Amino acid sequence: MNVNDLYSEARKIAPWMVEVRRALHRIPENGFSEFKTQACLLEQLEALSIPRATERTWIVADLRGGRPGPTVALRADMDALPVTEPQGCPFRSEHEGWMHACGHDMHMAIQLGAARLLGDMRQRLRGNVRLLFQPAEETVGGAKPMVEAGVLEGVDAVYGLHVQPYMNVGRIDTRPGCLNGSTDEIHIAVNGASSHAARPHLGVDAIVCAAQLITMLQTVVSRSASPLLPAVLSLGVIRGGDAPNVVCDHVELHGTLRAADPELREHLKARIRAICDGVASACGAKIELEINTGYAALMNTPAEAERVLGLGRALLGVENAAFRESPSMGGEDFSYFVERVPGAFWHLGCAPAQPAPPLHSRDFVPDEGCMPIGAALQAALVLDRMGMLDPV
Repeated sequence: MNVNDLYSEARKIAPWMVEVRRALHRIPENGFSEFKTQACLLEQLEALSIPRATERTWIVADLRGGRPGPTVALRADMDALPVTEPQGCPFRSEHEGWMHACGHDMHMAIQLGAARLLGDMRQRLRGNVRLLFQPAEETVGGAKPMVEAGVLEGVDAVYGLHVQPYMNVGRIDTRPGCLNGSTDEIHIAVNGASSHAARPHLGVDAIVCAAQLITMLQTVVSRSASPLLPAVLSLGVIRGGDAPNVVCDHVELHGTLRAADPELREHLKARIRAICDGVASACGAKIELEINTGYAALMNTPAEAERVLGLGRALLGVENAAFRESPSMGGEDFSYFVERVPGAFWHLGCAPAQPAPPLHSRDFVPDEGCMPIGAALQAALVLDRMGMLDPV
């Protein structure tokens, strides 16, 4: 058995994967509210005779092989986005205002496809396969509570994927080390003192203070981080003021901090704190800073990223499987799985042609032709980790 054999088998079950994907697409749900999604997945796992357990809305299913060996986990995320899907799709969302606009419906169907491929050879498997169906990737994060609940106990390696419309069907990419940056939320309150706008010296202008703060915060990345290490600080919200003739006494700023390096992440947070303190002192204001910790940076195990690339090249050709030059600053809570065990996350091209609408867009329409590739490569990663895959 090699990766091309698996792809041949995956194409045979492609109509079933498409049917499952479209059923899931009709019932998009918010994080930790994926009850219909969970029920649909449980029904499919039962049909595949794979034992499963649930907690909250996640699922852990164990496919036990007939021979001893490692336990290899595969992960698929389950939740959808608050996006209204356009009319015209024959399997359009039945939950108005919600849509699988990030491809998680495809991730779940691909994982079930890999499970079916591996289930057909379960007696020959040199180890076990753990299927992790994870809620809330788009919101508060379901990976961390799953890890804390022990879903990785006994697991030797873990793999996950994400469809990507910046690549056409038939292409993949990944990266050793950092693939996705960390994601922290920044919330700032600037408190001054109100006065008549004609007598500003009697107040403390929170708007002027906020303006100085915004300017200084732009130096956090440009002057506090190496240009060779990706990082970004973006302020997306500013609120303040009640009237044009009143000195504002309160301004709120909200933004996000992203970094590809864990040490840099902590350094930048320290710089933000120091700048807030300094600007507050200079302006005579009080600045309250809250940094809400988000997802950790996703750090692929180098050897496992190499495994993904090697299998991808064996199936798709050297020109169609590549290492990304730089990380994405988009968040991905698969990071919590690879913090605990070796593993890799990779990207699967899903566009029929370029340019293609991006993820999280109401116009996102992935090509279902990518699904057999995803299922075959995920199954191949399991078999290769078990020492069962023949070279091409």
